[in-house]
Amino acid sequence: MRISALLSGAFLMLSLSCITAQSLPGKLLVVGGGSENYNNWSDAPYSWAIEQSENKRVAIIGTDASPSDWLPEYFTYLGATYARNFPITTTATADLQATYDSLITYDVIFFRGGNQWNYYNRYRNTLTQQAVEEVFMNGGVIGGTSAGLHILSEVLFTSQNGTVYPEEALQDPFNQYMTLEDDFLNLMPGLIFDSHFVERARFGRLLGFLGNWNLSEGADIIGVGIDDKTALCIDSNLDASVFGTGAVNIYRAGPENDYAIGGSKLLATDIEVMQLLHECGFNFNSFEYSGLPQEIIPQMEGEVFSKTLWLSGADALNKNHEMLQQIASEQLDGDTILVISSNQNTANQFAGYLGEQGADAVVMLANSSNGESLEWESKIENAAAILFVANTYTGLMDFLNETTNGQLLLNLLHAGQKDVAFVGGNSRFAGKSFIANYEQEWASYDGLLEIANGMALLANTVIMPNAFSSSIDNENAASGLPYTMVADSLRYGIWLYDNNFARYSLSGNSIEITSFGDFPMIFMENRGTDGGLGTQSAVGSGLPRNVAGFGRFNLSLMDETMTKQINYISQLADIQNDKPWCIYPNPSLDYFHIEGLGQLTINIEIWEMAGRKLDVFQTRANSPISISSFAKGMYIITIRDENGKWLGTQN
Repeated sequence: MRISALLSGAFLMLSLSCITAQSLPGKLLVVGGGSENYNNWSDAPYSWAIEQSENKRVAIIGTDASPSDWLPEYFTYLGATYARNFPITTTATADLQATYDSLITYDVIFFRGGNQWNYYNRYRNTLTQQAVEEVFMNGGVIGGTSAGLHILSEVLFTSQNGTVYPEEALQDPFNQYMTLEDDFLNLMPGLIFDSHFVERARFGRLLGFLGNWNLSEGADIIGVGIDDKTALCIDSNLDASVFGTGAVNIYRAGPENDYAIGGSKLLATDIEVMQLLHECGFNFNSFEYSGLPQEIIPQMEGEVFSKTLWLSGADALNKNHEMLQQIASEQLDGDTILVISSNQNTANQFAGYLGEQGADAVVMLANSSNGESLEWESKIENAAAILFVANTYTGLMDFLNETTNGQLLLNLLHAGQKDVAFVGGNSRFAGKSFIANYEQEWASYDGLLEIANGMALLANTVIMPNAFSSSIDNENAASGLPYTMVADSLRYGIWLYDNNFARYSLSGNSIEITSFGDFPMIFMENRGTDGGLGTQSAVGSGLPRNVAGFGRFNLSLMDETMTKQINYISQLADIQNDKPWCIYPNPSLDYFHIEGLGQLTINIEIWEMAGRKLDVFQTRANSPISISSFAKGMYIITIRDENGKWLGTQN
């Protein structure tokens, strides 16, 4: 038994979702797919199945007429006394007495991958089903990988009409491909399994399964998504152990969750999400877990803007019409929207559409020439809103950090002087951190994700646009967001896709977040949990796969009918409580100190509230800083370290 006690900091999570059995007569080996191999990730879980059986005889079932002998040989290598294939290709073969008589002599029955509809359609209500159930009832081990995994839970996705993609399941959880049944093996009550989970971004699909079942059957079930090259071994006491390179992902409705349909899209107020890594333990009765190595307390620096911020989920102009219309409608006559881009043609298209909506839009290329132009300095100061579209990260960051006008713009944004919007891939830059190479194929799988610093307008957030796009590696999009949240101890994460955009706006001393479009915004929150990063490699390089583990995040599926509020830091006292440094005294008459940075050498910039830089100098953080030469008024103070890294801005 792996779980003897609840580790310090772990959560005992209670909700309306629960399994309907306190114990099982047999054991389960559930595998998320991917190739097995000698002396590799699969040795431990497959050996476990053999060790849990009495006679160590393994039957391997599939619907292919001529299966490879590889799996029988592998099970024998791991200790099976005998292993053989059962190619059961038709209902007639599945219902033969001879098939039943042979299968019940085995203590381990393992279903290959393939197509779960073939299993469901050909084996349901046959002697093969009866044999599997009898072996399980007599204490045997039933296992399956990929399609063979799907058929082991109470509720299963039959794939009768073909597969369903994650975006389809969220956009319409009752579409023709969402075929769920509960009348087959039912070896794990109260659950639905899904496979190839992170590899194919199937978290969206699993959410669709849960919402569909709740809304159509009036019952909550627990969703368990297992990554490829990852396995979960469940004993008769419902104690489970995780093995492999990815994670076991557990989704269930929180105690106050409500599912709803907005248009056709799925909405949910509170889903509890758990990701468990290699050698973690878990019990399906108590929901106790073990094996996550550290406490992940989210940073709360306070968001810095005070106007309106938009983030869109796709890059194409026709996927951004609604957001652009909203931006244009909120600008007064004579206000200018400054479109900043490194692509002239794309920027012109967006500016042209804004013009069609009655807005005055001007395009500025983010380059060094414009970064030192007095003409563009004036346009930056006078613009009411900024739109970032089709910028490269390196080009934009060089412009913002290395040019006078770029620093002016960044400080105006951090001081809350402008409305600001980000389109598609550029939406990532608004957060504190983001995945720089999310378009690189296999980056997460190969352990090569690169976390970069964003503009930190949302100082506690990571944003993942294009979440289910065919042009983005699905695993990068699925794993990158929680991976960054855990690695950088962030509070919030947002997945956006297609005709979908998020809007942040000031509401009193809080920031109100909502979502628009025909796809739900997926909003993830870390309220404090145990966590860790994967240690197992899926590739020959030995680099760990970029997957995160955590005890609980909370997830919502949102549209314009739902809002969330997060704290907004608008007073110095609040800033002092949440930032590692503060200005003292404030207000100041002749001088001030920087507290919290020790003797660090820093660069201080002093700006007018209108955005003009007045002074810049280098000093020790603990030295008094004279302001006797400045007129009475409000100023913006920006601090960078001696290498130019931005440390924060305060008024």
